Amino acid sequence: MSLNDYEVLQVRKFKKKFFTNFLNFITWRTKMATTNFSEIDNNRIATARQVYAVACHFANIHSKSPSERFGLTKVFNAILNKSYKDSDSYMTHGDATDFLEHQVVPKQFLHMVSKPKAQKKSVAKKKSSTKKDSGLERLNVVEKRVDDMDNKLSQILEILSKK
Repeated sequence: MSLNDYEVLQVRKFKKKFFTNFLNFITWRTKMATTNFSEIDNNRIATARQVYAVACHFANIHSKSPSERFGLTKVFNAILNKSYKDSDSYMTHGDATDFLEHQVVPKQFLHMVSKPKAQKKSVAKKKSSTKKDSGLERLNVVEKRVDDMDNKLSQILEILSKK
């Protein structure tokens, strides 16, 4: 056996080992992706992805537009995490699957959603009145400047008329 034949044999072994490992990895990933959720213990702590999925589901139910849904997803995620943290417990896999089957957002989470408060109209009126005042002030300043210019021009005219 020559050195060249030995190198070819080593390359073939490497390729065979690489492809078998690659195929094993792909089958392992496929098995992980197709896990049956009914086989998972309901008392197992839900992952962050499951909590976020529940928040997305609640936002889809409660929102009227896509832009509102984006904001509500973050709000519901915070609400879910806060409510479970306050009760010193964690959302379980069983809770997550239950919530994903709901067609209505539960009242225990819905009352925590706050709507943005409208600004008071009296503040806007104050701003408009200050604008009117500032307009009057500007008019007075302009009148004063015009009077000053008139005085200067009259003085210049007097000086020129004397000569």
